[in-house]
Amino acid sequence: MGEQNDTPEDAVSFHSSGGLIDGTVEVAIAPDAMSATATFYPPRGDGLPIDPSFVHELLRRIGVVSGVLEEEIAQATMSCNLDRRVLKDVVVAKGASPEPEVPEYASIEPKFQHHGLQIDDSVQRVDFREIAALYIVHKGETIATIIPRRPGVLGKDVRGKETPFARESPGTCVAGRNVERRDDKLVALVDGRLALEAGKADIDEVLLVKGEVDFHTGHILFPGDVVIEGVVHDGFKVWSGGSIVCKSTVDAYDVNAKKDLICAQGIIGRRRGQVRVGGELKAKYIQNCRVAARGDVKISSALVNSRLYTLGTLDMGDKGVIMGGEVFATHGVRCGRLGNEAFQATHIHAGIDFTVQQRLDQANERMRLVTGRSRQVDQAAATHPGPELDKAKAEIAKAAATLRGQITELLGALDADDGAVVDCKGEIFPGVVVEICRVSIVVEEKLHACRFRLDKAAGRILIDR
Repeated sequence: MGEQNDTPEDAVSFHSSGGLIDGTVEVAIAPDAMSATATFYPPRGDGLPIDPSFVHELLRRIGVVSGVLEEEIAQATMSCNLDRRVLKDVVVAKGASPEPEVPEYASIEPKFQHHGLQIDDSVQRVDFREIAALYIVHKGETIATIIPRRPGVLGKDVRGKETPFARESPGTCVAGRNVERRDDKLVALVDGRLALEAGKADIDEVLLVKGEVDFHTGHILFPGDVVIEGVVHDGFKVWSGGSIVCKSTVDAYDVNAKKDLICAQGIIGRRRGQVRVGGELKAKYIQNCRVAARGDVKISSALVNSRLYTLGTLDMGDKGVIMGGEVFATHGVRCGRLGNEAFQATHIHAGIDFTVQQRLDQANERMRLVTGRSRQVDQAAATHPGPELDKAKAEIAKAAATLRGQITELLGALDADDGAVVDCKGEIFPGVVVEICRVSIVVEEKLHACRFRLDKAAGRILIDR
């Protein structure tokens, strides 16, 4: 039989009775009683090997009744006996930690959990304008997943003493405005901005930007209406799937409203700024900008050095000034003054559909390229005739015929309103050109309070003073 040596309170050593040549095992319990370790000493000479049952007996003697690792004990015993080497601190029993109780909660989707700037380390150059501080969701998109309740599990140390489990309180949210629970998910009912506040998920269909559009907000790309109380700084996009209302100045870089654009102050274009509006446009003034609107345009003060396109009417009241640039207004223009004393070139086009004009310009450019290519092929065929050049000439002729047909069709659709007028209540300076349905007149002397209209039968512009 083995003998038990005097050891510390939680440690036991054992060796065979045949002397100190038999295999020996020492076992100790950790201070927190969550594990027990053993050191295996191999037999020497003809000493007896360690029997795994001896290890189990030792564990029982020191009170280890839970979490005994039988496979680890068997492996360590075999390795020690066969390899004749000491194995230290082998874990032979392990307690079980308690598992906390977790109530049901909503886990927010990872893309809505970011805080601060999220920058990919692999990117060498970062445009901070592209990093938006807003969470935009779309109808039907999952905002959070419901994680079911997980009951707690008691812990137990190697002596069999149970440890109580904790109760966790994970962050969660409930369905708020425009959000509903569907089975195990919280789902968006509309397109809009996701706001996670006070444990509730709301979706706002109108985006209110209380400050300025700058590096704090990044580009604004929103599916609904946008209201901006501060300045829109140069270099920042503002795209809206609805209307845009700006209460201050817009430094237009790329502004796009699917519906209306209302600007209480002015729109200033820098670096070829462009504005596109699907509905009506209202602003105090527009300067150095390219603007296209499908609805009417109303400007109360001035239109300066800009290219403005509208499928409606440009209405600047009785005092609004148009100085420089070019205006395309399908249903006419009303303003207070045209041009200036410096005789700055100012072109007014009324009565035509600018979208047709743009397509016509593109077709004419393609025709110019085709004509140039045709001349090159004709020159080559004159010196080195052959079937390949004949084939090329046939293809070019076919393309030219197609383009001529398109141009003819577009010309027929270009004139949209031969009743459009250009009505100026004040001064009209030399340098102004007025065109209605492709019939134009050049102002060569200063005029006052005139209306320009088309005499279609005579094919000329009449001036009613």
